[in-house]
Amino acid sequence: MPVTEAQARRALRHADIPWDSEVDDPRDPSFVVHDHLGLLGGLAVAFAVGRYNLRRAEDFLADLGLGARRALGLGRESPCDTTLYRLLAEQKPIGFEETVFAQVKDFVARKVVKNDRLALGVLSFDGKGTWSRADGEKVDGARQSSYDADGSSLQTFGALRAALTSSSVCPCVGQKSIGSKEGEATAFRELLPRICEELGGQFKIVTGDAGLCARENAALVTGLGRWYLFGLKGNQPHLYSLATDHRHYSVGGGPLARTVERYRGHVIERELYAREVAGEPAADIEDAQQLWYVCQATYDHAGECIAAEQRYFVTSIPVGVLSRAEELALVRMHWSIENGCHWTMDVMLGEDDSQPCQASRASIETVSWLRIIGYNALSAWRQQAPRRDRKPIAWKRAMETLRDALLLSQVEHYQAIERIT
Repeated sequence: MPVTEAQARRALRHADIPWDSEVDDPRDPSFVVHDHLGLLGGLAVAFAVGRYNLRRAEDFLADLGLGARRALGLGRESPCDTTLYRLLAEQKPIGFEETVFAQVKDFVARKVVKNDRLALGVLSFDGKGTWSRADGEKVDGARQSSYDADGSSLQTFGALRAALTSSSVCPCVGQKSIGSKEGEATAFRELLPRICEELGGQFKIVTGDAGLCARENAALVTGLGRWYLFGLKGNQPHLYSLATDHRHYSVGGGPLARTVERYRGHVIERELYAREVAGEPAADIEDAQQLWYVCQATYDHAGECIAAEQRYFVTSIPVGVLSRAEELALVRMHWSIENGCHWTMDVMLGEDDSQPCQASRASIETVSWLRIIGYNALSAWRQQAPRRDRKPIAWKRAMETLRDALLLSQVEHYQAIERIT
């Protein structure tokens, strides 16, 4: 498919990353050849189109059109993979969070990101592994564990990430790295207030899985003027026991909401049941209003049930704020961070398979932030691309078209962007 002029202009706007002033250049000025932010932006865009190996990133940057080179701040001479590695090895992740905030705010201002799935806005949190290495030189701050019968050492870093799942773009809006002696609950309490301060107008509901369900976290969400939806499991035994007592759900009266969809040759049916717990002493978590029970059944082509799953949730959303259909949709919406953001970064952008720089915790975090910036640019590009059968184009196709638009963009396209902005 040939790239149109409008697509080339849009690609350049996605490549023009609003870097924060705190993103510092760690290089010795005596040996600087390439623009600092140009190199970082080039890496973020290379990650966005699947060039997550530094050698492949070098080739991609060498092939960029002149318009894209100017938008990124790259000169005519392309950097080699050694130059890219040395920068990542020295770069500190300071200012990258603010850059992601600015990137998402720009998408919101241009109405690329909007709450088209649920008008109230939903911010979802989920943990994810961002780096691992077996044996080798140790990285300070990484978790150390044994992973096989021989007791071989495994080092890992994780992150708690947040995504605006009420938007079809599902941009990642922040993350908190998690190393040794750190946990998701602590990261949540540090990350949520920062996101509220920067992007609080974009969401009213905060969702998290059972690992984040705690009184302190619920009180934090409520204190920030939001509603929470947390999964329930055995880590909250009293509340979980209350939620799993089906006698209070009027199951025999039928579900409050129900959806049926086809997926990979199977039929998946989901049903929602709810009970009010507002004011009940037994619901010993801040401002709890409802318990939800969601039953999911999967049927084969013959109509036989081949899998059944039951999930439980506690929420501070008062009855009547959302329709029952919206409540069931909200449960599924939370998992967009896993099925959309995390899956894309793992499978399409190679986060699990490729670690271009493992010099230190700082370099690992820097790469993680650059991948988030690249993912956001790619997801926004995909959302604006022409649809087929009213569905977004495939991620691989989105990566191909974004790459083509950047490779073919010329000076006049960049000048047009300058006039628009």
